[in-house]
Amino acid sequence: MKKVLQALAVLTHPIFLPLFSLVIYLPIVAKYAENAFVLSMVWVGFVYFILPLVYFKFVRKMNLAEPSLDQRRSIYRAYTLVNVGFALVSVFIMTEYISFCLAAAFLHLFMLLLAFLEMKASWHSAVWSFLVVVGLMVQYNYTFVGQGSMLLLPIVILVAVLLIRRLSKAHTWFELGMGAAVGAIAAFPVLFF
Repeated sequence: MKKVLQALAVLTHPIFLPLFSLVIYLPIVAKYAENAFVLSMVWVGFVYFILPLVYFKFVRKMNLAEPSLDQRRSIYRAYTLVNVGFALVSVFIMTEYISFCLAAAFLHLFMLLLAFLEMKASWHSAVWSFLVVVGLMVQYNYTFVGQGSMLLLPIVILVAVLLIRRLSKAHTWFELGMGAAVGAIAAFPVLFF
């Protein structure tokens, strides 16, 4: 059972945030040529996954399965900067992602603030709560046909993540709720762009 919970935690891990965002932004980014989409995925893969993982695992020698508060600060700081960088790059590639990347930077900045206050909030629940609220705001701003039903997927995954993280004893209910609240609050810039 523990291996199943670990596998589900890996599949829903926050480092896959740009891929998960496609559940919400797919109708918007579908208008771009295939080259722009492929270029974006290569850029995301390198900057969001490979570069940070190599840095955290081999340079900083972090225990990524259970990072300390100091290591969490380093992770949140890095992803705040990465998301600000993505917002700047999005000006030239996919302008619809500017507000998403800025909001993701706020998400990681809030998580960093909590880590400095020595509070352990669930990064998993923060990201999935963030995606649910971003999905609601994108639906409000664009009102694509059928997108409302697509929002069920992030909602179901959020509930599953909360249960999985609690059952695996990775977080308390308070830490899960704190993460979910941070994710929901951080998503608000999407409403105004």
